[in-house]
Amino acid sequence: MAHKNQMASTPLSAAPSLLDTIFPWVLPVLLFFSITGTSRFAAALLGAVFLVFSIGRLPPRRLRERLSPLTLAVFLYALVCLCSGLWSHFGSYAVRESAKTLAAFSIFGILLVRARREKLRGLLQALNAVLAVIALLCIDASSLQLLSRGFSWVMGLFKAGYPMDSIGYETGVRITGIFSNANVSAGLLAFGLLISLYLLRSAAEEREKLGVCVALGVQALAFFLSFSMGAMAAFAVTCLVYVLCSAKGTRLSLFLLMLECVVATVLCAFAATPFLGGGGAGVVPVLAAIVCGLLIWALDRFVGRRLLARLDGHDKAVAIFTAALVALAAVYVLLAYSLTGGITLSGTLSRAVYPDAGSYTVSFEGIDASVVIYSQTEPELMMHTNTPLYEGSLSGASFTVPEGSRVVWFELAGDGDLSSLTLSDGTVLPLGYKLLPDFAANRLQGLWANQNFIQRLVFFRDGMKLFSASPLIGWGAGGVEGQLTGVQSFYYESKYIHNQFIQIMDEAGVLGLAAFAFLLGSALWMLVRRRKTDADPVLAMLAACLTMMIAHSLTEVVWSTQVYQSAVFVLFAVLILHCAEPKAESIPSPARGWTAMAAMWCVAAVFTGLLSGHLLAARQMRNLDTGNITPTEFMSAMQTMDRLDVYDDSDYKVNLMGNALQTGTAIGQGLASRCARELLATQEYDACYNTAAYYYLPLRDLPNFFDAVQTGLRQERSNPDAWNSAFHLFKSTFEQLEAADMEDFVSGVLSTGEQLDAANADMMAPIVLDDGNQALLDCARSLGSATGEAARTVLAAALS
Repeated sequence: MAHKNQMASTPLSAAPSLLDTIFPWVLPVLLFFSITGTSRFAAALLGAVFLVFSIGRLPPRRLRERLSPLTLAVFLYALVCLCSGLWSHFGSYAVRESAKTLAAFSIFGILLVRARREKLRGLLQALNAVLAVIALLCIDASSLQLLSRGFSWVMGLFKAGYPMDSIGYETGVRITGIFSNANVSAGLLAFGLLISLYLLRSAAEEREKLGVCVALGVQALAFFLSFSMGAMAAFAVTCLVYVLCSAKGTRLSLFLLMLECVVATVLCAFAATPFLGGGGAGVVPVLAAIVCGLLIWALDRFVGRRLLARLDGHDKAVAIFTAALVALAAVYVLLAYSLTGGITLSGTLSRAVYPDAGSYTVSFEGIDASVVIYSQTEPELMMHTNTPLYEGSLSGASFTVPEGSRVVWFELAGDGDLSSLTLSDGTVLPLGYKLLPDFAANRLQGLWANQNFIQRLVFFRDGMKLFSASPLIGWGAGGVEGQLTGVQSFYYESKYIHNQFIQIMDEAGVLGLAAFAFLLGSALWMLVRRRKTDADPVLAMLAACLTMMIAHSLTEVVWSTQVYQSAVFVLFAVLILHCAEPKAESIPSPARGWTAMAAMWCVAAVFTGLLSGHLLAARQMRNLDTGNITPTEFMSAMQTMDRLDVYDDSDYKVNLMGNALQTGTAIGQGLASRCARELLATQEYDACYNTAAYYYLPLRDLPNFFDAVQTGLRQERSNPDAWNSAFHLFKSTFEQLEAADMEDFVSGVLSTGEQLDAANADMMAPIVLDDGNQALLDCARSLGSATGEAARTVLAAALS
């Protein structure tokens, strides 16, 4: 038996294959591509790469060593997410979400079958380098736009859109990075910060420390300039967990290193902020990022390490010093928020105060700037609306704050010095913040009545409504974006709930929630179990990463992005690799390795194939020369595309339905009827609208015509554009009807009007039809018993 176990492990040390030889060289590229290759084509390509790298006898043997509850949890979570795309009724959204999961699952699989446990530090260094490059691109996109322009062009080759006019900078507030979303950028870069801290503290050579410090500085500055308050709050908790999970003798050094990063980052942020947004000096923020890293290295090398050497062995002094550092940091935060003064206006400036209801006048010192003053109640904060109070010059400013107002905003504009601005009750408007960069001061306005936070509560409430309507399997991938308008109390656009627990419940029901809880729980279990016998500091870093994953997922969309999800799956792979048992007696049987490999291979192959079918169908549609083919050939092409695309096949069905109906044959009628049934079964507005317009209307089946439209409107219940487009369809339909159709037509318009009234009864912001559509509804309601030609004449006059 001993001989057999030894033989079983021999191939692991055999001569490396070609794939093993090239893997270390392509690893950074694969990591970078899995995070930034945010297109369906890129996801399918990654799936194919995983299938290639899983070829051979070595991958199942490696996977056998790496089987664990977390391995199973990642597999099941990815499988549930991928399968939910198949039961979603919103194909165009589902295929986009499924592609993200496929990309993350593919890089996870590649690492499990090809990464070597003894090269784990190299894997972390590669991931850290990738995140540092992304951080530098985010800063460059907000300023110089040289590196990011080249990046945009390269990623365009893989159909991943990074348009230069939509990435980079939210004027006066924060950088949005290459992902056009500061919250996502900050969440991703938080992992880079944690990895850099680990690599720096465990580096043996000064040269390596310097390189890691540069990466750390770039990541820290990009993270701070992103100024995502949700990410910062989550990261603060994460840092605390990192310190507590570290060995007792290393906690002070870690905490001191964190403070050094904060000092260097804030100083460099002051230097970089004036040059954000482009311009001739756009290179300054990019250089400031490098300087930030060098400053962290200098602080650590010449201050931190020397201070730690002096404190070594003096436990009481260490405790006092730590308490002093914490107190100093708290004092700085308090002073930074409260120490204000005058400001030099150049353009516009927004500031917020929280006065009680009542009448106010304004006194000021400095230029007589123009000002717009408005208030927001809690419902207005939810809907991102406001109540105007005053507009004009400061010298004539007087206004009345209504009851229920949560915050009052001043939007100042002018050029010159404004020393102070005070309300008649003594409230001082904060203008300049002496200890904060301008973008941070701007971002902190309205902190105690933050409309983004309040709207997240609306997202959570509406998300729970969606879950209660389909609790077992949810609405499928992309279902939130598609179905959210059906439960809203006012119309807003959002693809995600901003809470991953509710998001997965809405997309995959309790099945998805169980998979997500198993994923997080198995990672936590593995960390706790391993830490009892393993003092490797990588575990403390991974525990901090898990904390960030959970804390940030409570208020953000990060888990719903490929950018974040791929990084998360890579970190899970790192944890699995570290905890993999190399001892032969602890390795599962070879059959389990081959079974696990077959399962992963099948999932990757099936969903890469399905995604490829979608891409192939879309390409055929783009290249279809409709001018040189017969109707029969056109329908045949539509049927082929419909079979190829299991996700987004509505357009093919609509084209097939309309053309088949026009053939006038029994076969054509049957084909059109089948397409109509399948489109209506989605209960999606566009599908139902097209079924009404291109199937029931040509058949003059008005009862089913209106029923189809009303079915679709239930999905878009809060969307004014959907209601108006439906009534526009009614108006164009009227022009095609005869007097004999008037009874069914009027009945349909009236029943749709009743549906609109029922929707408005639950809406915070009622849906308003445009004048022509309202005229049609009013006229239909005024007809009384008029039918036939009389009804047609009255309606024609109203619509004219």
